[in-house]
Amino acid sequence: MSSEQLVYDVEKTNMIVVRDLPRKDSHWKCLSICSFLLLVGAVTVFTLLQFGAFGSSANQDSKGNGNPFPEGMPQTLRVRAAATGKPAIHAIATRSHPDKLVWTTDVMPAMERNNMRLDKNENALVVPSSGLYFVYSQLLFHGEGCSEHTESSLLLTHTIYSKSTEFGGVKLELMKAIKSVCDSENVTRGHKKIWFESIYQGGVFQLQAGDKLLSDTHSAKYLNWDREGQVYFGAIALD
Repeated sequence: MSSEQLVYDVEKTNMIVVRDLPRKDSHWKCLSICSFLLLVGAVTVFTLLQFGAFGSSANQDSKGNGNPFPEGMPQTLRVRAAATGKPAIHAIATRSHPDKLVWTTDVMPAMERNNMRLDKNENALVVPSSGLYFVYSQLLFHGEGCSEHTESSLLLTHTIYSKSTEFGGVKLELMKAIKSVCDSENVTRGHKKIWFESIYQGGVFQLQAGDKLLSDTHSAKYLNWDREGQVYFGAIALD
């Protein structure tokens, strides 16, 4: 038995009797309304995603997270240098000189931005203006086996220098790393085991306009040339 309500119609000054719909019909009506609202919400979210409303927020967060050197270093440097107008360079080693480190910016993903350049005569990165710079480099090495006559470890070295006219052109050591492989106690007679090692270095330095950055290794014959662009040297201005 349905309930009845009395509603006073102000305009007609009449009393109106309003009967409630059966409970079963009310239930289905609520379900229909809820389904419609869910559908509208889904369409709205899909539209926002299509037009990148959430993507722009994510990009803003990534720009403000204080980390200017995430993965994908060359592309990150290129974007940062273009956006800020700061000097930047990313040089890669050329395999045309397999026995020594020779840098080039003539092939991808190498780059020169905002007056920072590679001096090919000195094989050095040239700093265009004074300030703080993030300097980095990576070398990959590999070899096959260790001599059975090895009495000590094989040492892989990598040194980064700065050369400044302020100090009479003397090379100053900025960073140096050494790794050892082929320990004599691990040498197995007659067994040639393939080994891989990498050396990555990075640091922030105060550099002056005209300074030159150089990278050197005494282990060039062990450099790994299998993957293009994985032996690199670069810098970007921070201020």
